[in-house]
Amino acid sequence: MKKITAVLFLFFVFSAASHAGYVLNVNKSIEVYQSLNQASLRMQKQWLCADTVVMPIGGIVASGGTNDEYTEVEPFFFQEFDYVPDTKVDILERVHPQNIYSLESEDVVFQVKYGDKYENVPTADYPKLVLTYPDNSTQTYTMTAGPDGIFSYTAVNLPRGGYKYEYIATNDNYIYNGGFYNLSGEWYITSRPRDFNLISPAEGITVMPEEVQFQWEVFTDEPDDILKYEFYIGMDNDKNKLKKVENGPGSNTSSYIYQTGLSPVKQYYWYMRIINKYGADLETKLFSFKTGGQVEKFYNAPNPFNPARGQQTTFVFSMPQSGTANLIIYSEYGDKVWESHTYNFSGDTMSSREIIYDGRDNSGRMLYNGTYIAVLTKKYSGKTKVEKCRILIIK
Repeated sequence: MKKITAVLFLFFVFSAASHAGYVLNVNKSIEVYQSLNQASLRMQKQWLCADTVVMPIGGIVASGGTNDEYTEVEPFFFQEFDYVPDTKVDILERVHPQNIYSLESEDVVFQVKYGDKYENVPTADYPKLVLTYPDNSTQTYTMTAGPDGIFSYTAVNLPRGGYKYEYIATNDNYIYNGGFYNLSGEWYITSRPRDFNLISPAEGITVMPEEVQFQWEVFTDEPDDILKYEFYIGMDNDKNKLKKVENGPGSNTSSYIYQTGLSPVKQYYWYMRIINKYGADLETKLFSFKTGGQVEKFYNAPNPFNPARGQQTTFVFSMPQSGTANLIIYSEYGDKVWESHTYNFSGDTMSSREIIYDGRDNSGRMLYNGTYIAVLTKKYSGKTKVEKCRILIIK
């Protein structure tokens, strides 16, 4: 609080008259002021605060009368008044977020900034830190003054858990809120997610550019943790130049399919940032993979081919995600002449998948000349996709 000593000579002249009935009452003070329409005021060597509301608290009626008569008030109608702020005075300021975390391997530095616009210094042993531990016990600590009005307290070896903190300050003239000002929040002692392990795509592998499936595992020591992911990808091997994917992996997942479509025959780099429920994060190292050429449709080559000369044909197709594939050869009349076994294709295979066919039926007999229909059935991620192409055998 800051007071101003002033010598004031104030004169107010009002033109209208007051009614005696409003003046002569039991108190003869507040009512006198409220109904007074003509008076002179003199106030000398009194405390004055510019933003204080002035209320009448005393007065002596010198004379009274009936209606339409004037009433005089002696000069000391107003007495000394004290400062009452009409707005909250903030004497503490945050220097860290309200809710914050620290790693359990680090010392915890609690800090708050003290400042009073009336230049009142804090009361001795203030500001204080009141810390509520995870078991609901509390401890009060005196904070140490530092540069720029910042007060600190360093806690060492706090165990993992959630803490509540409160900074409290006051000074000799602070009268708001019972004489104390406080700031509070929560402080979490936690650990980063750990032991990230990439499952697919394997480092440096070639994948299909249309859809790339990422799989991983990661561990956290926090019970009921919620892990969030930020996914970055691009063709630059500088992490700072990679683009964050807006619709990246969901919370608490271990896989992600990138379906935006990458350029064929390119080298890509990527990494992830994994954040636990308190904000502690793990940033993975930089990984890379290559994209293969695009396979627009299912086909075979050579076509036609001659099995009588020992030729074979290779069926080429895309497999966006890990799954299975099965190939069946039908005659023009719809008879099944050959069926492959079921192939398993993992994320470690090349971008274009292949099945080789030697032109024979399942009994080992060579097929006749003619046109045949090849039907490929692919299954991955709960989906089934069927593709067809014609083959020609000439002997």
